[in-house]
Amino acid sequence: MKSYLHQYKFLQDVALANVFAEEIRLLFEKREGIVVPIPMHPDKLLTRTFAQVDELLKSAGVRFQHLLAKTETAEQGKKSKKERLEASPLFKVTGKVEAKTYILFDDIYTTGTTMHHAAKVLKEAGADRVEAITLIKG
Repeated sequence: MKSYLHQYKFLQDVALANVFAEEIRLLFEKREGIVVPIPMHPDKLLTRTFAQVDELLKSAGVRFQHLLAKTETAEQGKKSKKERLEASPLFKVTGKVEAKTYILFDDIYTTGTTMHHAAKVLKEAGADRVEAITLIKG
């Protein structure tokens, strides 16, 4: 599964989103909440040409809302776990957050730092509960 994800993300094989569609559909099947994809940094979006997390959700027919934007320019993948945990907030809230349940979604879970930072800003903005789902733990 990791090799497919690598091909999808880095070799820009967008059609592979359909390979993951059923699994993603099952992950969200019994969950209730507002799905919030982890956003890409705008510079990375320019080089990759597509938002891989958005495309995964679209292929599975999962509705989502963009409520977060990246604030950090350094890539998390190039930092140590300690550096990731000590980083300044990685996200800012860009939409209205109510006292509801939000479900963060990302393609891969490495150290949990991305999800931690995203959940923190949603909670600070008024979210009642924040859950997280990832396609792959890596």
